[in-house]
Amino acid sequence: MSALSAAGLLPHPTHERVRNIVCSPLAGLVGGLADVRPLVGLLDAALCAAPDLAVLPGPFLFALDDGRGDLDIARADFAAVALDDRHLRVWAGGRPGPVVPIAGAACTLVDLARRFLAVAAAITDRPVWHVRELPERGAELLDGAGGVAAAPVGGPVPLGVLSQDDGAVTVSALVPLGRLTAPQVSSLAVAANTGAGELIVTPWRGVLVPDLPVGSPAPEGLTGTGLIVDSGSPWLGLSACPGSPRCSRGAGDTDELARRVAAAPSRGRSIPVHVVACGRACGRPAGRHVLVTMDRQSVEIRCGDVAAAEPLAGAADAIGRARLEVR
Repeated sequence: MSALSAAGLLPHPTHERVRNIVCSPLAGLVGGLADVRPLVGLLDAALCAAPDLAVLPGPFLFALDDGRGDLDIARADFAAVALDDRHLRVWAGGRPGPVVPIAGAACTLVDLARRFLAVAAAITDRPVWHVRELPERGAELLDGAGGVAAAPVGGPVPLGVLSQDDGAVTVSALVPLGRLTAPQVSSLAVAANTGAGELIVTPWRGVLVPDLPVGSPAPEGLTGTGLIVDSGSPWLGLSACPGSPRCSRGAGDTDELARRVAAAPSRGRSIPVHVVACGRACGRPAGRHVLVTMDRQSVEIRCGDVAAAEPLAGAADAIGRARLEVR
């Protein structure tokens, strides 16, 4: 506990559930219009310094995009997207708002959060967890300062060795199912200590090791423990809920089935697959995907309105075919 506390990894005593801040992982390293990384700390400190904001809903999300469009602005409650190296556009519930200086963005987002709480408090017939659930879907928070603006559209961080703007490199690795083993943690620590001693966790079950020298052996060390740096890996787009025995509701071992799917013969890129062990489908991704619902003896493989049942024994191959056939 002392070691975790000294590393700053323990929860905040009053504001932990509202510290939901996602930032473009490659900001300040590779591309992007502005380095928005310092804004993460400023916004976190501002949230934790405001006692009234401790009651923000647990699913409430702040997004800080460096202009590349890798974050889903439409799903964030409040977002700040870089327009250049000094200015951000603020978004509320996916609606464009005012342009503000980067230095003042944290104060603007905190002010909007207070406005959200005031409007949500007046709604008594239902709980309001997100800005898009307000009567005007967030327009009432913007004082008419919006207008027509298109959010940038990018994508998740690619895997492999990425060239930084300063000449160093970042290694981008995928963690299968988002579950790190002790050997994988050790390999990441060894790799990080050959650079700046820093690791960056991405929103896509990945870890970045930045500021490494060109030619670093880090990729080989990471893949040796089961981390993925190959953009053609079948693990890309493959996810799962905790399943049995990690979840009391789970009717099957999602980990084991997902690993069988990843080991099945691959024929190229395919759409995402999410494996679940009950009807709640926890962690189900947005967008088009194959949803696999398993029990002790069989699986249902569904994409959109099309579903098929398969015995558990042959499910991995059937899922592999499905994720390719529905591209």
